[in-house]
Amino acid sequence: MRLFGKVAMTALALGVLLGPAQLLKADEGMKAPAMPAEFDKLKSLVGTWKGTADMMGKPTEVTNTFELTSAGSAVLEKVCAGSDHEMVSVYCSEGGKMVMTHYCSVGNHPKMSLMKSSDNTMVFSMKGTSGIKSAKEMHMHAMTITWKDKDHITEDWSMYVDGKNQGAKPFVLARVK
Repeated sequence: MRLFGKVAMTALALGVLLGPAQLLKADEGMKAPAMPAEFDKLKSLVGTWKGTADMMGKPTEVTNTFELTSAGSAVLEKVCAGSDHEMVSVYCSEGGKMVMTHYCSVGNHPKMSLMKSSDNTMVFSMKGTSGIKSAKEMHMHAMTITWKDKDHITEDWSMYVDGKNQGAKPFVLARVK
């Protein structure tokens, strides 16, 4: 019994010592995925942004944050960061195309695809009902990011209720320096 205990402890110690080395070796063999050109534009947003948003018809102060995550393969945005209705959007590449999933305070997670892009805009919109129960469920259906310059953006969020667009609600944001 005593010998078994020593063998088990030795095996555990080797696992603790060698485990991180094996993880590092495996990580060296992993190649970063090829990212669409638009991903660099999204990465330029990393940081904290403050501004105003139209919340139920009145301007409200908001903070949005962007961070690079998942070994540099995704951008995580916290919308209304630190508030009672903080939401998360994750931007990444799927099949060589930019997609975004918005984890909404209304309890669903609509998935949007990049529909078009230019030097100063990215337009994301839903195709189908991925992340919602039905097209009639209240959900964010589209979002456009417009760059005024590197430190000023507007996000226009379009909510659908009963299958009808309620119009874009702007988040006018400036980078916190």
